[in-house]
Amino acid sequence: MRLFFENNFYDFLSEADFRALSPRPEESPEVAIVHLAEGRTPAPEELIAKTEGKRKVIIVAPDAESCCERFCSQMPTVCAAGGLVENEAGAILMMTRKGWRDLPKGHIDEGEQAEEAALREVCEETGLQEVEIVAPLCTTRHFHRAYGRWEIKQTEWFLMFAPGEEPELTPEQEEGISAVEWLAGRRLWNAVDESYSTIRWVFENYLKYKVNN
Repeated sequence: MRLFFENNFYDFLSEADFRALSPRPEESPEVAIVHLAEGRTPAPEELIAKTEGKRKVIIVAPDAESCCERFCSQMPTVCAAGGLVENEAGAILMMTRKGWRDLPKGHIDEGEQAEEAALREVCEETGLQEVEIVAPLCTTRHFHRAYGRWEIKQTEWFLMFAPGEEPELTPEQEEGISAVEWLAGRRLWNAVDESYSTIRWVFENYLKYKVNN
C-alpha cells in the first residue's frame, strides 16, 4: 500500500514481500527502510522524523495492510475526486496551480458520488463544458497538516474524455490556477516531472491502462 507526504511516497510492505523484491533496495540518500514490530504504529511526526530528507520510504511490517490502516486511522479522512482528461488528438489536460503542475480535483460534496464530484471539479477548474468518464484509474492517499491538524486526503481518480481536438479552457483563478493547457509528447512528460508525487502516480496508472486497453 502506498501513501504520500509532500513530494515523497511511503510503501507499506510485509516482510515476505520485502524479501521478495529483486533487487532488494538498500538505505541510500534517496531511500529509507523502516522495520516495525508487530502492532507498532508510528505517529505521523515520528515517521517523518525517521525518514527526513528521503524521497522513497519503505515501511516493513508483519501485516503491512493493517499497519497502514492503523496509521491512517489516527487522522480524519477528507474525500476528493479528480480527473486526467484526454482529448481527440491524444493530448492531456494539465494545469498550473500555485506554481505546481497539477490535475483538476476537489472535495466530494455531501450527497455526491465520486464520479459526480470529479466531473464537477474538472468543469469548474478548467472551463470545459463537455467531458465524460472513461474509466476509474486509481486512488491516492496523502497525509498532511491542515488547519493545525493532521489529515488524510483520499482522492479517487478517473480517466476522462473531452470531445474535440483542443476544447477551449479557462482556468479558475479563484482556486490559484494560473494556466490550463493541452499537452502532449515531451512537453507533457516534462510537466509530469514538475508535478506532485501523487500526480506522477496517477500518470503511471494511466500508462498501465493504455497498455492494457
